[in-house]
Amino acid sequence: MKQITIKVLFGSVLFATVAGGCKKEWFDINKDPNNAVESNISPDLVAPAALLTVANRVTTGYGFVGNWMGYTAPGANYAPSTEEQGYQLTTNFGAGIFGNIMNNAYDFQFMDDKAAASKQTFYQGIAKVMKGLDFAEAVDVYNDVPYSEALKSLAVIRPKYDAGLAVYEGAMKQIDSGLLLIKNAVESENTNLSNADVMFHGDKTLWLKFANTLKLRLLMHQVNRADRAAYITAELAKITAEGSGFLGSGQDAAVNPGYQQDKPNAYYATFGFTQTGTPATDFWRGNVVALNYYKLNQDPRLGNFYKTTVNPVPAGSPEPFTQPAPTTYRGNQYGLPINNSTYPFQTANYVSQVGGISAAGTVSASSAGLIKGYNAKLWILTSVESLFLQAEAINRGLLPGDAKTAYMNAVKESFLWLNTGGSAAAATAAFNTWYGDQDAANNPDVSWDDATNKSRTLIFQKYLALNGIANVETWTDFRRYTAGAPQTDPDPAVYAAGKTGAGAYPYLDLSQNPGRTSAVIPMRLLYPQRELNLNEANVPQVGRKAGDQFTKIWWMP
Repeated sequence: MKQITIKVLFGSVLFATVAGGCKKEWFDINKDPNNAVESNISPDLVAPAALLTVANRVTTGYGFVGNWMGYTAPGANYAPSTEEQGYQLTTNFGAGIFGNIMNNAYDFQFMDDKAAASKQTFYQGIAKVMKGLDFAEAVDVYNDVPYSEALKSLAVIRPKYDAGLAVYEGAMKQIDSGLLLIKNAVESENTNLSNADVMFHGDKTLWLKFANTLKLRLLMHQVNRADRAAYITAELAKITAEGSGFLGSGQDAAVNPGYQQDKPNAYYATFGFTQTGTPATDFWRGNVVALNYYKLNQDPRLGNFYKTTVNPVPAGSPEPFTQPAPTTYRGNQYGLPINNSTYPFQTANYVSQVGGISAAGTVSASSAGLIKGYNAKLWILTSVESLFLQAEAINRGLLPGDAKTAYMNAVKESFLWLNTGGSAAAATAAFNTWYGDQDAANNPDVSWDDATNKSRTLIFQKYLALNGIANVETWTDFRRYTAGAPQTDPDPAVYAAGKTGAGAYPYLDLSQNPGRTSAVIPMRLLYPQRELNLNEANVPQVGRKAGDQFTKIWWMP
């Protein structure tokens, strides 16, 4: 169900949506002339909240994926979820994501139409670029989704589903169209652009770089499909010819509509602190998979991605599994049932929280980690991801450049983005020292020269860099590199030694939940029950029943 209303948020008039299926209905607004109606909603009223919706979804909407990918795990004081931890997904699991994406795409379509009618082509271009992002993300999560009929008309309440490949190519065309509109737009002809564009504030160059980076992301998702090589080459040539390049160091696609202490950014409120300054939750805690990788590679970013435990574990206390030093950082094994009477030190205060500032407050120059302050920008696509995408393309010979330099710049960008050490100079120094030490130690999981499989080392470091930042992108990398093959729990001696194994992707420990019946981490979500109820005739047969969560997304080899 599609509903539209107008409300005030952070002092700006924003466009709000209610998640649901693809059926679209207008909210019945009173005839009070002070209330907004469709005829007087302009693009600048739509843009802020539509962009904010994307950022909220990207940063906080996929916590379960972070669990699957070895970044986070619940504290042992929470009852296990067999549906999530046992990979036994139903049509109700994550159901709100489908509606959020589709409704957000419709908001951008509404913005597109309004901007076209008023000849505000910058807004129209933004809408098209963001529609491309929405539909591509929908494919990454569900595979086939409504596209060609999804936004055509309010009269189409049961749109057909299009093949994932067709939607991806359509999304690329949307982004191309948006890029061209932005490039040729006269900024002064777009009302209130610098304020309503809460991401780039009307900076044309950054919008063009973002559009190109988004296209590069979609192309790299397809790169392990040999039959897509010609398409990828042609599309990369178009990006090169366009000439604006990609998001570079320090250039994030991130929004800030005016966060305040009582209205903080969603990541801060979810993983950081409440309005009163207490920890937001005791649910999200460190996962030993990622924690051990940082520890065993002597990675100084450990304290940026995770915090030291609130309470130290008393010496000699019983533990359900061994954790390497430093033991001030501790994690849980995802899905492992723990008897709190026997092992009382796996509950929340004895397991690391998401990393960042130690006390609630605003962003400062020295803020480091994932949680930097209640008024920090909320990202959609970071410079870190952009540099890793470029590094992968260069390493594959798809873009010009030196692969080692691109790889090292991408890893260093993670240090800079996290503000490791509290300043850019300290972050650079920390990277240089760490990389030099690991290079001297001939660590193939860090050193480019010592990597026997450079593609694998690159994707492993991308995995470490995107912890808590881009769960869906990490999930996508995992799926496109493992091709849906069954996973095996790594040999404990190999895993404990911090080695990433010999496969195409680093070891990701399977859920330890006794209800797990599959050796495959889910490849997708099932279509929500609401879609089956409202649009059953069009919902694909694959994606609606138990077991379909292990079927491939189209771009998987």
